[in-house]
Amino acid sequence: MTTSSTTLWTVGHDGSHGASNAAKWAVTQAAERDVELVLVRSWQIPAVDVPLPVESIEDFAPTEVSEDFEEFVATARTSGVSVSPRIVCGPPAQTLLDQSELGEVLVVGSRGLGGFRRLLLGSVSSQCATHAQVPTIVVPDAAVIDRPISRIVVGLDGSDRSRRALDWAIGFAPDGCAISVVGAWMPSKSGFTAVAEHYGRELDHARDRFDEIVGGFEIASGERKFERRFAFADPATTLLDEASGADLVVVGKRGHSGLSAAILGSVSTHVLHHSPIPVAVIPDEH
Repeated sequence: MTTSSTTLWTVGHDGSHGASNAAKWAVTQAAERDVELVLVRSWQIPAVDVPLPVESIEDFAPTEVSEDFEEFVATARTSGVSVSPRIVCGPPAQTLLDQSELGEVLVVGSRGLGGFRRLLLGSVSSQCATHAQVPTIVVPDAAVIDRPISRIVVGLDGSDRSRRALDWAIGFAPDGCAISVVGAWMPSKSGFTAVAEHYGRELDHARDRFDEIVGGFEIASGERKFERRFAFADPATTLLDEASGADLVVVGKRGHSGLSAAILGSVSTHVLHHSPIPVAVIPDEH
């Protein structure tokens, strides 16, 4: 039963292995929290050559849409987690985006039934991470799904988006969880013509700013255990290296270098495509 303090997580489940893994991951994390999982499956009306009366549309929902879905819901409930199933007629990505607006978090697999095997990130998960108005957690097939989160890695470049990512990670982290804040700096391509002394000044400024921001969050968060790493290296590579052995990577949608037209920045996109652990993408403020 949902209470006023219960957090709603929307979880996409299309029957694929990747979606099942993501849903099982959500069940594991919800078991330690006051969370209700809203498990969503979409279906679409098949293309036909004649008009359909409105009352006959539901007759086109295939039986298998609900059969294996109900089995998964029943299994999930044995863990003691509150699970509400929803079967919705509509395109998968748009359905999940619409349903997620009723909750606080959206959880999807990295690739569902419609994805090409050569692609690490499917179109539905990519659209959700790009357009969702709530934090979206993308769970890759290789992720460990049966243990609570004990270490979170957060990318911090000083932008407002990365600060929101760190703030969200602090609130999401369970008790006893370590938060590893990662910053990295590299000169622009044109900067390679500059003198070495200029590199040093810019690097020191970026590191000092990083320490100042992290220090402010440490003071405000009280008992949270923080780790820091700042590197003269590529940000995406540094994040992925630091994620080894962690349980969740948290990034903002777009950092300092993102163009306004590119809703997902290059670092977020690279991490989503290559991370072996779940990635949380934090949107801008509404």
